[in-house]
Amino acid sequence: MTSMLRKLLPQRTLSTTITWFRALSLTPVSHGRPPPEVFQGSNWQPPDVVQTDDDPNPPSIPDDWDKYNRVVYPPTAPGETPRAGYVHHCRTFIRGNIKKYWFLAQMVRGMNIEEAIRQLSFHKLPTALIMRDTLIEAQEMAVKEHNIEYKSNLWVSQSYTKRALIIKGLRRRPKYSYTAIHYRYFHYMVRLEEGPAPGKEGLYGPKYPELNVRIQKRLEQLDDRKLLGTIA
Repeated sequence: MTSMLRKLLPQRTLSTTITWFRALSLTPVSHGRPPPEVFQGSNWQPPDVVQTDDDPNPPSIPDDWDKYNRVVYPPTAPGETPRAGYVHHCRTFIRGNIKKYWFLAQMVRGMNIEEAIRQLSFHKLPTALIMRDTLIEAQEMAVKEHNIEYKSNLWVSQSYTKRALIIKGLRRRPKYSYTAIHYRYFHYMVRLEEGPAPGKEGLYGPKYPELNVRIQKRLEQLDDRKLLGTIA
């Protein structure tokens, strides 16, 4: 009778908390999963899947960011501009506020990979080191897996943060009062491209494109002015 009940009602060895923490692993694990599929075509875009709280699947890499690395493009025809190599990489569920580290992500965008790593190494925010390690991992991935010849010949073309989980807790206060605590997490997404870094102006364009025209117009107004009551 006991063995029959064990077969009908199997005991769970892992608690819900342990299973949930395993789902939040920073390194995606592919044990028992089929090999990643290869996508054909140059106009392919992965679907923007938004996971809600009711989604039965565990949290995964947002926006299918890793699938861009498996896109196979057609051969370049003679006379066409050769396509620059690129690599996508991300670090998921980083502890911190997205509003604070958004500035770091925008700071390194458009920089050379070596300069971006150097700038993040000297920053005072603690999570800047995690973002630096993400760039180093993407740099090594570009050389080992995507046949990039020189690892220093890369620049950061995409760098942004995306909000992840927000876990709420309680903190006990004096006189039987409580305060809500928010444990915030975010994802850091980065894309490296092969070639020289264009810089901020090459990526976003000149900050004030009409500035030279305005200066020249102002100088002409000063040259054409007439001072009344003088001998000029």
